[in-house]
Amino acid sequence: MSRSPLSRLATVVVVAALTALAGLAGIAGKATLDRAEGWRARLAGEMTVALRPSAAADADAARAAEVLAGTPGVAEARALDRARVGALLAPWTAGARGPDLAALPRLIAIDLDLRQPARRQDLEAALNAAGINAIVDDHQGWRRAALELRQRTAAPLVGALMLCVAGLAAAGAMAASQEAGRREAGLRIQLRLGATPLSCLASVARALALDLGLGALAGGAVAAGLARASGLPGEGSPVVLADVLAAVTGAALLVAWTCAAAIAARRIRELEP
Repeated sequence: MSRSPLSRLATVVVVAALTALAGLAGIAGKATLDRAEGWRARLAGEMTVALRPSAAADADAARAAEVLAGTPGVAEARALDRARVGALLAPWTAGARGPDLAALPRLIAIDLDLRQPARRQDLEAALNAAGINAIVDDHQGWRRAALELRQRTAAPLVGALMLCVAGLAAAGAMAASQEAGRREAGLRIQLRLGATPLSCLASVARALALDLGLGALAGGAVAAGLARASGLPGEGSPVVLADVLAAVTGAALLVAWTCAAAIAARRIRELEP
């Protein structure tokens, strides 16, 4: 006797739900980790120089950009206009009427030569030699923030995936236990007639493979649809979706089927005469 349609549907739904949750967690986690790493990598190749406000700030900014552009290890140095600086600093300085552009420091964006990047001390020495009063920010604080974001994201991501793995294992085990229980009489007869435990296990595993596989595929499809609808993966969406969902769907099926096979094998050994 095979399992009832309701029992099989329950198995499919549970596996699909857990696979979808694992897929969404994986997509969100990978997108966050990739974005944090990209942020950290970009910051490692940049520095910012801030000139204190003064009457000659514009001239000083142009001269500082020229000095820095000629410093070994610098690929490009460009002075940002006041409007651009105001837009960058607006979240921290803007009031009801916006920031006072005249009171803002002039900023110079530095792109480093990644083959042999200049150090903060090198830029400070070049500016001091030119008699320019400025502050050099090597973005160490921002890079630490990006690294902390990666570390804080990794633990919840692993925890969520482990919970899904436990749920999939339990779903596979329960389905196998039900299937073996319903086939108990037939399995006893087969074993007494000389059938091997492996052949009995194969028949049970085949019956479960369809339900578990259908659930995993459905869950992967649901996760893909939800992720695309919400724009969750962000940049590189097709690659993220394909890689993560293929891995999650395959892993979900493997976990559920392995646990189901293990439980079925144990039940069959208990039936051996």
